[in-house]
Amino acid sequence: MVGFDIPFAFVAAGGLAWRYKGARPELPLLYAGVGVAVPGLAFMEKYPEWDWQYFVDPSTLPMGTPAMFAAIVMIAGYLGIKAGKCCPKVVGVVAGLLLLFTLATIPRTWHLGTKAEYLAGTAPSLGADFLVFAAPWVLWSGVVLAFCIHRLEMLRRSST
Repeated sequence: MVGFDIPFAFVAAGGLAWRYKGARPELPLLYAGVGVAVPGLAFMEKYPEWDWQYFVDPSTLPMGTPAMFAAIVMIAGYLGIKAGKCCPKVVGVVAGLLLLFTLATIPRTWHLGTKAEYLAGTAPSLGADFLVFAAPWVLWSGVVLAFCIHRLEMLRRSST
């Protein structure tokens, strides 16, 4: 979901930068791009109206919007790294706001349909086809995060 992915990239990269004292900033940035933006692009293509959480009609967006989304996720990751190094409280505040946003949008997240269906209250709940599509992307994101944490942890241990 676009509204989740962008701040999540900031928080995840910022958390990694804070935890590992800014070592190897390319690894948190790798997670933002490969672990957040890539799955986000897949959902944007397969379930565009759900991905925009029925706030925006994706058919009205300009050509190149997915590329702009990916770029913004990368910028958010970069800014998260900077904030994680110097002002981790900012990362914490954004994490809190992301949690509030996530809780507020749960009703939108559990429905999969068109914007018109959602607004009319007729959008069906998420089904097995959605979960089958989502599972590999969630796994992919987790594997990329695990790789980044593993590398950062190995570097931290070798420097002590």
